[in-house]
Amino acid sequence: MHQEEKSKIFEGQEAIISQILKKGFSEYVREEDVSKAFYLIDRNVRCIDEGTPGGLHSAGSGILLTKEQALLYFRTAHVDGVTSHDGCGAAKIFAKREGLDETKSDEFAKDWAKEIAEELGVPYSHISFDEMIRPKDFHISRLAYYDGTGKFNFGASRALPPGFIISRSVQGRDVSLAEAKVSLDIAFGSSAFGGLLSEDKPFILVAIGASNEETETLKEELRTLGHSFGKKVIIDGFTAPK
Repeated sequence: MHQEEKSKIFEGQEAIISQILKKGFSEYVREEDVSKAFYLIDRNVRCIDEGTPGGLHSAGSGILLTKEQALLYFRTAHVDGVTSHDGCGAAKIFAKREGLDETKSDEFAKDWAKEIAEELGVPYSHISFDEMIRPKDFHISRLAYYDGTGKFNFGASRALPPGFIISRSVQGRDVSLAEAKVSLDIAFGSSAFGGLLSEDKPFILVAIGASNEETETLKEELRTLGHSFGKKVIIDGFTAPK
């Protein structure tokens, strides 16, 4: 049943994705009003998961970072809250890396987010599956947004498809590229569209800059990302509207 549902959602996104692939993102957003996607109502740290748009983003709210890195990045970004969420893939990566029980990964994510929130002196909150904008059992991203503006929220614009959000403005280059790689691994895995992605219907890494120069710089960063998916992954981008 999941595969049937995945295929239905995949094809349901085709109208927008095909236009983006045909025109390129810059031309596509020139024709569509995406200005609402650049106003954040909060600066809560959320996961890069497409089910948790809004605010700022770090995989598992920073669970793959050292505590020192997370606190430095989040303080510098002036975050005003830290969240965890149900079904966190980054927390599973953390559990596997640390030799911990992967079935308890969401508990590790909650403990981490609570600790970081306490250290920062900001509120902690949890996002349940019911509050997420993707199905409980799989990811629906056909792209990942690599955001240099620090204020991007695809969920505020009907013209933009759902995607992982990597807050390049918050974290360093190497950390952000590692998160882009995580998004690819998830997207091509069994918990996402996987085999539905192809050279004709590729996954898109989308650089978003505050200026044309920054957009091109972020595209160049993404071109250094090593992966094994060949032409099933393309790099595109656009500059935030003024």
